[in-house]
Amino acid sequence: MFVDFIKGFFTSGSALDIVGRVGLLLVLTIVFYVLFVYAQKCNMRTLTVLAVCAVLVVFALSFVLPAKIIGFVALFILALICIVGITLFNQDFHRDLFRMSLKHGGGSDGEDYGRDDLNDSVAEIVKACLRLSKTDTGALIIVADDLSDTILDSGTKINAEISAELLETLFFPKTPLHDGAVVITDNKVISAGCYLPLTQAHNLPREFGTRHRAAIGVSEAFPSVTAIVVSEETGIISAVRDGKVKRYLDANQLKAILECAMRLSDKAAEISIWGLIDDEED
Repeated sequence: MFVDFIKGFFTSGSALDIVGRVGLLLVLTIVFYVLFVYAQKCNMRTLTVLAVCAVLVVFALSFVLPAKIIGFVALFILALICIVGITLFNQDFHRDLFRMSLKHGGGSDGEDYGRDDLNDSVAEIVKACLRLSKTDTGALIIVADDLSDTILDSGTKINAEISAELLETLFFPKTPLHDGAVVITDNKVISAGCYLPLTQAHNLPREFGTRHRAAIGVSEAFPSVTAIVVSEETGIISAVRDGKVKRYLDANQLKAILECAMRLSDKAAEISIWGLIDDEED
């Protein structure tokens, strides 16, 4: 019956009906793909599982229900998934569309960051981390192209140029924002004092505190972000990406990781760098 339904879907009716069905199928396929992408980015795998289950239910019902009814059920379930997805990811859609418009328009303030600007920012971050490390000042810096509005809104908007002095000031002990994370996006310090999701992993080194758990947690939720942690207890500089922790970083290693995070290196270099830096467990 399912095969008959598929055949009828593409062959029965007028040419206009068939074209309409094919067009509808293409639109739903694109919407489904976009929702899957955003579900993965926002760590909402449950939505993906529910969508797959819905497709499997439609497939199972196709063997017992008439073609017209199964067609209605399929469209209803797909439409429901689309509505739920648009509702859940509305802010993410708007944010990405806004960023795309900025890129095509050359930036909201006419700014166009080149490699020299990005290299300067990397140097400033490295300088700040080394200074913070020497004084055992804890820090958590997130470099991300995309991050949930919930995380950004949990902190204080900064929207300032990157400088070592600014980062050191934000993490200065007992200041209002020193306990949270600083988020860097589009070559700017976007927000400070942000709260991040903590990892639920239980096999972490004993010396990992809240900053390390937050860095791992946000990298699990958003695998494309890079988190830099300066330990308040030991001054050790660590980097986290996609749940993977690299510790005891020196200036050159930190610079290489930040260059990848700032898209100054290609994918091959990124894989090579993360593979060459040995994990330290002590």
